[in-house]
Amino acid sequence: MRTRISEKQCLALILVLAFFVRAATAVAFQFKPVSDYAGYEHMAVNLLAGRGLLEGGNSAFLSAGYPLFVLAPVFAVFGHHLLAALLANALLCTVSAWLIYLIAREAGAGRAGRLLSVGIYALYLPSWIYAAYLAKENLMTPLMLGVVLLSLRCTYHPSARIAASIGAVLGLLAIAGNAGLALAPVLVIALAMSPLSFSRKLARLGLAGLVAMLVVAPWLIRNYQVVGAPVLNTNGGFNLYLGNNPAANGMFISIADTPRGPTWQLLRKQGELVANNTLKSEALAWIRQNPARFLKLSFKKAALFWMPPIHEGEGPQSKGEALTRLAWLAQYVLICGLAVAGMAYRRLRTPNTGLIWLAILCYTAVHMIFYVIYRYREPIMPLLIILAALVIDFLISDKKFATIAR
Repeated sequence: MRTRISEKQCLALILVLAFFVRAATAVAFQFKPVSDYAGYEHMAVNLLAGRGLLEGGNSAFLSAGYPLFVLAPVFAVFGHHLLAALLANALLCTVSAWLIYLIAREAGAGRAGRLLSVGIYALYLPSWIYAAYLAKENLMTPLMLGVVLLSLRCTYHPSARIAASIGAVLGLLAIAGNAGLALAPVLVIALAMSPLSFSRKLARLGLAGLVAMLVVAPWLIRNYQVVGAPVLNTNGGFNLYLGNNPAANGMFISIADTPRGPTWQLLRKQGELVANNTLKSEALAWIRQNPARFLKLSFKKAALFWMPPIHEGEGPQSKGEALTRLAWLAQYVLICGLAVAGMAYRRLRTPNTGLIWLAILCYTAVHMIFYVIYRYREPIMPLLIILAALVIDFLISDKKFATIAR
């Protein structure tokens, strides 16, 4: 007698797989932290040593959420061991997989679609690789998925508890990676779609905003005391300038390659807040003086943001790396192709899938203002995976319906 595996059992097996492959990748590679990754590590180590969240002489340049909420607690419990942090990344990815399942369910996916969405993410190669880096995207991804999930629930059950929960998640996201705040319009539209009266919709939105501010307030107060302004970080002007200056090309470029390069070190000595505000002013001045070029560059950034992963890594490629990149390209094209194809099916053009697309567009839009690094799109890829799984689920169920009809 055959025993059918339940959906919960399948989900549990997929979640275990998602954790195992990322943990195995972390154990196999354990890449030495460099650049921002090293910065997050230094922030966590300095915090535990009593020196505060310092990195390279800066007190608030990098986003603090990942070192504050992930690295510092892990290092405090297990010691300063890179592998412990990478296993925490694997756990965060597993949480993301679970949230993907819940969002797929809210979006109307059947059993096959729900499990497919988690299964595709479990096998999605870039999330394996970035789990082996000290990258803030490992934390941003579950937080952004949390915003989308709670927003979808707001369309039919916008309780005070859900509003407070989404406010808390937005607050954490603001500290972890404020680009994720681009998803806030999804909450606004979801509440507008809810059955509540206008006044109660405003009350729920106000509650979410209040809770978000309460979560962020301690960090803003700290930065006011340390750097002189209640800012989330001091890299906004820096990033805006890198994406909007005479040398900008849409991708990340070194500030040494910009007109500010020769005087950058001198400007830094005036303090990170002064440097941030100066670069912000120069970027805005360039935008005002070059509106047509800014607009053209913005659309170029959108194209770069979604460009298939055809780029090569640094240095000569091994055969294994070449095959991995080819598999990544195949996965990416399949996921994006299916997600876009879903718009052709009327049954898949629902309010909930519309909100998912809105989240994708809003997150793309914020990177059109700054610059593009390919890993920046990874936190939003799970939403494309859900849309792709919905298409497969639809095609499977439609084929079954056609077979029964015959």
